[in-house]
This record gives sequence, C-alpha cells and structure tokens, in this order.
Amino acid sequence: MAQTETNPTETLVTACMIVRDEEKLLGRCLDSFKGAFDELIIVDTGSKDRTQEIAREHGARVLSFTSCNGEDGRIRDFSIARNYAVDQANGRWILWMDADDVLQPGGVEKLREAARTKDGIAGLQVTIRWNRDSWLQTRLFKNEARNRFVGRIHEYPKVHGKVEREREIVVQHLPDKTGKEGSTERNLRLLALEVKEDPQNLRALFHYGNALRLSKKYDEAILRYTQYLGIGSSYHCEKFMSAQYVALCLFQQAKWREAIDAGWRALRIDPRYGETHCLIADCYGELREYAYSRQWYRSALACNGPPPDAILFVDLTKYDDYPKRGIEICDRKLGEKKE
Repeated sequence: MAQTETNPTETLVTACMIVRDEEKLLGRCLDSFKGAFDELIIVDTGSKDRTQEIAREHGARVLSFTSCNGEDGRIRDFSIARNYAVDQANGRWILWMDADDVLQPGGVEKLREAARTKDGIAGLQVTIRWNRDSWLQTRLFKNEARNRFVGRIHEYPKVHGKVEREREIVVQHLPDKTGKEGSTERNLRLLALEVKEDPQNLRALFHYGNALRLSKKYDEAILRYTQYLGIGSSYHCEKFMSAQYVALCLFQQAKWREAIDAGWRALRIDPRYGETHCLIADCYGELREYAYSRQWYRSALACNGPPPDAILFVDLTKYDDYPKRGIEICDRKLGEKKE
C-alpha cells in the first residue's frame, strides 16, 4: 500500500496517559518521548502528589477522572480510564504511554516517521523490555472510534486493521512502586475479579496464572494455566507460554521429572523457544544427569535466537549466555566424574 505524507498543520499524534502519584517518574518518561507527539492528554485517577503540576509543566492537558476506581479508591478498571483519555484526543494517531516507560534513543524519530508515512496501517507494535524479558505491544494506533482498550488489567488497544511491527523502537519499563500498591498485588486483585466475572476469559486466565506464579503460589498458577489450556485457544503465543509456565512452576517446586514432562508438552506446541530447552537442561542438571543437561543447553543454542513471530516474554539470555554457561558447568561436572 502506498505511503502518504500527512498535512503538517494537523494534529498528527496525541499521546495519552493515565497516571496516579507518579511525580518520581513522569518527567523522565515525558522527556524520553519529547518530540514524538503533538498533543499530550494526561488523565489523573487520584494523585495526591505533584503529578498534575509536573504534567502541566510538560504542556499536558490534565483531566481528573475517578470513575475507574472502586469504592475503596483503588483502580478497578484500567481500560475505562484509557478510553476516557483517548476520547479527548484530537490527533490522527494515539500514542499511549505509562509513567514508568522510557523510550530508548532513536524511538522518537521512528515513531514520527511511522505516523507521517504509514497511513495504510491501523497500528504499530514496538518492543517493550522489562528486566530480562521483552515482548511486542501495540503502542501507536489510528484514532478511530472502533479502536478501544479492552481488559480490566493488562489492558490493550483492540485495533481493527493491519498492525505492523517495529522491533527497533524500544520502550524500557523502569518502575518504582515505593509507597504504592505493588503491581503483583494489584494484578492479583483485579485478575481474580476478572476471572470471577468471566471464567472463560482466556487472556485473564493467562495473566492470572502469571500473577500467581510471581507471587510463588505455584499450585494455583498451574491450575489457571491448565484451565487456559483446557479451554483451548487459537492464540499461539499464550498457549505455548501457558504450557511453558506450568513447567516453570513445577521446576520452582523442585519437581524435576514432572517439570521435564511439562517442558516436553510445551515443546510439542512450539519447539523453537530456547527458554524451554534451558528449563529442561536445568532440570537434568538438578538431577545430576549432566550429559542430558549439556545436550539440552546445546539445543537451546541451536534455536539461534527467538522465533521471528514471538511477541510475548522472550528472555534473550536463554539463547546465548545462559546455555553457554550451562555447557561449561556440565563439561566441568562430567570431567570430575571421569577423574
């Protein structure tokens, strides 16, 4: 489809944010995105610090909105707040951000270029990084009434039309929850509510399993992942990850043989992820079966990087440094046995 230049006098990109008590992080975020947007809409859901003042200092139109909160004053539905922000936007494109986001160098220019020239697409996915994990997420999308955020928690824009990927645009998550409700605590609270409302909600089941796993509630996490897999899903990445995380939960419980079996089930869904190969290798290492462990670390290296269509939670170390270290340990252990 032909690329077109937009009218330079129109509002091209509106950045939309929802915030609450983000005085520590908001300025850093907005400075990193400076130049990527023409209009800035910031919806405050109940700040008691200098968040609104900082937002105005950066040229934002600030709106207070608390209908997304419950009777206890805590956030109850993120999509309601996101969509309220989008409803205020005048730009042809919506760029959504979180206060703990930091756009990496080069991202501003690439986002502007996409907004100026990619009129034939409906959205653009970029790389999100947090700790060792990375994934793709639609962060830029056409400002059309049918494109709305969905999900009480881990909300995302449901975009109608073609969505392209631009992996070289990188947004780094650098959160600071000091003095605030922790993200895992919040996620457990909202996901439990979402699953109660709709037990067949696959996305909620998947993320509920993740929150339980991160809280070290491994049996409960396995239950949610198993429910997800039992219902069945056409979303390949979540299906694979659910099986992978069952194996990881069993590993965390020192159930090495069961974790290996679960790892095999994940590989039958998709054998291309080095994370699963490394997990099985780790299990054999715990069992002191170092020849098998070495074999699986080698197969992780043979994956030669994440699958090109991977969009969820990839740990790049599992394709390079981690299995290489594992092989060195196995070689040393095997050498000690010979002696």
